[in-house]
Amino acid sequence: MSTKMKLTEADLLSLFTSADYGNLLKDFTVQRFPKKTLIYSPFEEKNFVFIVKSGRVRVYLAYEDKEFTLALLEAGDIFSSHTPAFVQALDGAEIMVCNTMKFQQQLFALPEVSLIMVRVLGELLKNSILTIEGLAFKDVRRRLVEYLIEAEADRGQHTSAGSVVELGVSTEDIALLVGTTRQTISQILNDFIKNGIIEKVKRRTLLIKDLAALKDEVAPVVEAD
Repeated sequence: MSTKMKLTEADLLSLFTSADYGNLLKDFTVQRFPKKTLIYSPFEEKNFVFIVKSGRVRVYLAYEDKEFTLALLEAGDIFSSHTPAFVQALDGAEIMVCNTMKFQQQLFALPEVSLIMVRVLGELLKNSILTIEGLAFKDVRRRLVEYLIEAEADRGQHTSAGSVVELGVSTEDIALLVGTTRQTISQILNDFIKNGIIEKVKRRTLLIKDLAALKDEVAPVVEAD
């Protein structure tokens, strides 16, 4: 399960505001959404592309009373209304919106930007497949451990006491990412704290004291001959 906070390493916002591609943003308008506001639902007939300017945006599927997070978008990430997913402002968010046809016309003249767009969409598809795979074949504890290991590899700061990881998300947000409840996440984290594997530094920051023990949680079991 991929749980990187940023969808890709490509920062389209910086690219589009550069001197070479400044005209790409001329048809975009800025829209602001408060925390937890729904930006788009698949029941709406809208035809737009948007780039996240600030804040974080959650892309998720919903079925009956269940929600499955596919990606968290940050500044520079792009998305389109042409999906069966819901889009929500996880924090207060600003997005830059453009009509899909106008944006498409701009891309025809800039094939190098189109290649970046293909890479972004490929990353989203990969993220979606990994999320579905995790939900289908892995239990909650394993999904959480994989999230923590990936977060440590992505943002961990090594100290003599272990690796400090600024998660940047609440327990509720982690629950959304791994497809479970806040209570379950708290219970598993408390178990790791009790066993000396992690330590809570502050609300959204953990100290991973024993990374090897954490990795052992997801290590394949080798059967003896």
